[in-house]
Formats: sequence, C-alpha cells, structure tokens
Amino acid sequence: MNHLRPALALALMIAVPASAGPLEDSLKAQGDKWNAAYGAGDWAALRALYADDAWLMTDKAPVAKGADAIITYLRRFKDRGATVRFRFEPEDVQASKPFGFVIARYWMTAQLPGGAAPVRSAGRSMLVYKWQAGGWKLWRDIDNTTPDVTPE
Repeated sequence: MNHLRPALALALMIAVPASAGPLEDSLKAQGDKWNAAYGAGDWAALRALYADDAWLMTDKAPVAKGADAIITYLRRFKDRGATVRFRFEPEDVQASKPFGFVIARYWMTAQLPGGAAPVRSAGRSMLVYKWQAGGWKLWRDIDNTTPDVTPE
C-alpha cells in the first residue's frame, strides 16, 4: 500500500487547488536555482536539487533514473562545448507537503561549436517535488513537446 501514497497525495493536490503561498513560492524558486546551476555548469549544485531516486523522462529519450544519471544526461550538450539556454514559465504551482508540483512551459536552445544548426526544443514540463531534509527535491520530471509551445 505504501506505493499508493505518492499517487494519492498527488491526486489530492490536483483535486483541491492550493492558493499561492510560501510553499508554492519556494517551488517556483527551485526553477531559478536549477537554471542558474545549469547555466553556470555547477553540476554539484544541480545534483543537490534532485532527490537521489529522481527520474527524468524527456521527450524521445529513455528514462534517466537516479540523480547521478540525470546529471550525466543533462551534461551532454555542455560537455561538447555547447552554449545552452533554458527558459521556464510556470503555469501551475501547487504544494502540500510531502509533495508539490510545477507545470511549466519550457524552451531550450543548444548551439554546438562548429557552426552546426542549433538544437531547439519546446513544450511542457511536469515537475513533481518531494519534501526532504527541510527542502524541496526534484523527484519526477517529465517533459513533452506540445503544439502550443513552439521553439524560439
């Protein structure tokens, strides 16, 4: 039955909309922390934002399970010398410990060295956070392309 607790908690958060407050604001701030750490190539700071058992499920890629596997995946462009820009715009933020979620539009552009055409992606993310050790940790991240969010 313990495997049902996360799903039940998420269902309850969706069923009862939360008003904006400190927990929601702290979830929104996680996106800024993520973007700053990624932009700086600070892999230790980025790793600290993830739960150890996190999953990353991106469009057209196999699931990356575990924070270390996620960091390896996220480094793939930067380690090749690319300039990468991410932009997130939260559309819905809800939080009720021990879980919170953010639904956001995203845009990503990666310019590899050597004049290759940039890699562009855009769509929506659903980020599920788990409250651990006094703070939010990114626990599940699913991204998909959508026709109403187009690459820049």
